[in-house]
Amino acid sequence: MGNYVVLLRGVNVGGKNKLVMSDLRQQVTDMGFVNVKTYINSGNLFFQSDCPRANISSRFEQFFADHYPFV
Repeated sequence: MGNYVVLLRGVNVGGKNKLVMSDLRQQVTDMGFVNVKTYINSGNLFFQSDCPRANISSRFEQFFADHYPFV
């Protein structure tokens, strides 16, 4: 199982582009990733997965386009 990081910019800054970390962790867990953690209120994610990197990347691109288009 590989360890992965998703780094986001410009979330939860000045009250704009708000992401609730508990919701984000749950949504990423619901996507099938495990040991999902966030770092402070930054939107940055740490998780584990057996999926190939290309699959993970495309899944997150679609996830953010659907749920958080400002990312």
